[in-house]
Amino acid sequence: MPAHGSGSTEFLRVLATAAERDGLEIKDVRRLMAVPGDLLEKRGARVPIAVVRRAWSGLTGGAAGPLLSLRAARKLPPGSLDIVDYLAQTSTTGAEAFEQLTRYLPLLADAGRVWTEADRQTFRFRHAAPGGLPSLSELLLGLIVERTRTMFGPAFAPRLIQFAHAPSATASAYEEVLGVPVRFGGAHDELIFEREIVRAPIASHDPALRSILIAQAEAALSRLELRGTVSHDEELVPAFRHALALALDAGDPSLVRVGESFGMSARTLQRRLAAVGVSHRELLQELRLERARQALGSAQLKEVSLDLGYSSPSAFHRAFKRWTGLTPGAATTAGGTSPSSARRRGPPPPSAGEPPRGARPGQRAPRPS
Repeated sequence: MPAHGSGSTEFLRVLATAAERDGLEIKDVRRLMAVPGDLLEKRGARVPIAVVRRAWSGLTGGAAGPLLSLRAARKLPPGSLDIVDYLAQTSTTGAEAFEQLTRYLPLLADAGRVWTEADRQTFRFRHAAPGGLPSLSELLLGLIVERTRTMFGPAFAPRLIQFAHAPSATASAYEEVLGVPVRFGGAHDELIFEREIVRAPIASHDPALRSILIAQAEAALSRLELRGTVSHDEELVPAFRHALALALDAGDPSLVRVGESFGMSARTLQRRLAAVGVSHRELLQELRLERARQALGSAQLKEVSLDLGYSSPSAFHRAFKRWTGLTPGAATTAGGTSPSSARRRGPPPPSAGEPPRGARPGQRAPRPS
């Protein structure tokens, strides 16, 4: 998925459920997804699409393996996609079901584009997400394949699936899971059906219930459109804090490094943080101060300074004093100073002028403060 756009936490829940059904323990799922603690419990909240991308990358790059999305598509029951699933199931024909899907898929994720085309012989469902994550495209198309088999029967399975990306396994491995011929390297992702699917009846159709669901979906879509990108970015801050902590653990908490984990440039990430009134520097200072206060009582100054990414104990000593007004030793004796009280003293202090360890050669790393 592209770096821009947003996704619903319902989609994150789908990913977590998919991994669990594939055999992963829930604790491993949460660790590999690397999302803030309670995010999976927030029903219907919007998060930057980069958070969804990072979560799925963590799953497919970890114990789950590259074909998790295809296996998951076969195991997720109807209803897993929330209102989007129910709208399809209550439709009268295949044409109506695909109409609901293309209109309301943004309720799950709005970073890509979906549309349909038909001629005298075929009906095509297409998906384009330039710069997107292949495994998420595979999950989407795999789910549609399974839903069409469930709603219309195996005779209405697509005659061909085409992905825009290169395969992560052999084509035969894809075909074994999907039960459909698969090709790669197309201009976009595509499912090609026989034209008859347009008129195929759906046994579970319920026009009255569908009308109620459409009203709910339209209201949700309107709220989504009104919120706009800046409002979506409010959810970026807890995700950014989490990614920043992981980057600090790895020794390089630079904006470039954190931006890579979100699939966007440092400049773009900086602009989106500024839109909600925070900065990388400010959040990094708070994180370092919080960890310093936790560690100073039980660790040596040199150990703490290195763990926090400072080049020397003296650099950490100077930065800590400018930020809190106290030396590390005095803060330990006095019980420390909170980031909020430190901020009330005035603006963040100037940088220490010494780069943290782990900065890449030639890279402008964030300066410890």
